[in-house]
Amino acid sequence: MPGVLRQLWYRVRGAIFEDPSTVGESTRPPGIRRRAMIFSLMASIIIWLLLSLSENHYISVEYATCASQQQTYSSSCVSGLDTDSALTQPLPKIIRTTLYGPGRSLLVQRFQARFWNSPITFDATVPELETQLLLRLPEEITIESIVPERILLQKEVKMERMLPIESRVMFVPRSPYFLTGEVQMDPDSVRVLGPASVVGQLEAWPTDSDTVEGVSDTVHYSVNLIDSLAGLVNLSIREATVTQLASQYTEGQKELVRVEIEGLLDGNNTVQLDPEFVTITYQVPLSKFSEAQQSQSIQAMVSYDQIFADTTGHVKPIAQYPPELMLRQVTVSPERLQYFINIGSQ
Repeated sequence: MPGVLRQLWYRVRGAIFEDPSTVGESTRPPGIRRRAMIFSLMASIIIWLLLSLSENHYISVEYATCASQQQTYSSSCVSGLDTDSALTQPLPKIIRTTLYGPGRSLLVQRFQARFWNSPITFDATVPELETQLLLRLPEEITIESIVPERILLQKEVKMERMLPIESRVMFVPRSPYFLTGEVQMDPDSVRVLGPASVVGQLEAWPTDSDTVEGVSDTVHYSVNLIDSLAGLVNLSIREATVTQLASQYTEGQKELVRVEIEGLLDGNNTVQLDPEFVTITYQVPLSKFSEAQQSQSIQAMVSYDQIFADTTGHVKPIAQYPPELMLRQVTVSPERLQYFINIGSQ
């Protein structure tokens, strides 16, 4: 056998160096030395790979399930699931494992899990599955860890409800604009289908959280519905449009507004305020500026009960105005008023 290996070496060396008699000569062409180095490097790598692949190693492998490809569980994904039944827990989309075994077998497993194997399916006739039984690994490979270890396939009756859509979109207006009116949703409700124990507890279905800045007009913003229960319930729609109006505002002011004392009869001078008149300043939409300036419904009020319970000698007037004027940042000046009680007129 050593003689055969020696002859093989002479042939390989002759193919690389062309003339075995000149191997040790310094006049050997540089190209021949380069080919020798490349051949040695490649041979070393191949030998290292062969030795490494024959040894045992650890490797992480992820196996996709049919839940990663389907919004609703069909019979091809979950067998034994009736049309009027639903799972009480979502199925895992990925099964994560740490495997131990020969390197070549582990590489085959990783390649098959990523490019070759079909997604893992489930059998709903078994209430609880050992996840490792779904992988069907060869005997030389052992499972060091697996997540999840068990999969529950408990079933219950389906329920369907129409739920209002709740916007979680925050609109930030650009000065001098203010948000006016309530947020409008289109559509304003969604049909939810899933296990009765889950759907029966829902009050509304929210959208994803988001922020829209620099609003200066009517905004129609498309937003996805939240998917926190994906794989457990089914939604009739996946997105909705949120509409918010922003109107341009300007400052308005009403001077010499007499402060009314709520709770006293007209003409009763039991309590006197100092001063009796205040100035009300506000932000108002441009389209309602004239209406607000002419309105007699913008008033300043002080409650007699507030005066009766006070111990400081000062009370704070409150501005009152019709909501249709859409006033913002309403202030009363001065902020605090003195009061005097006429004992003789009580």
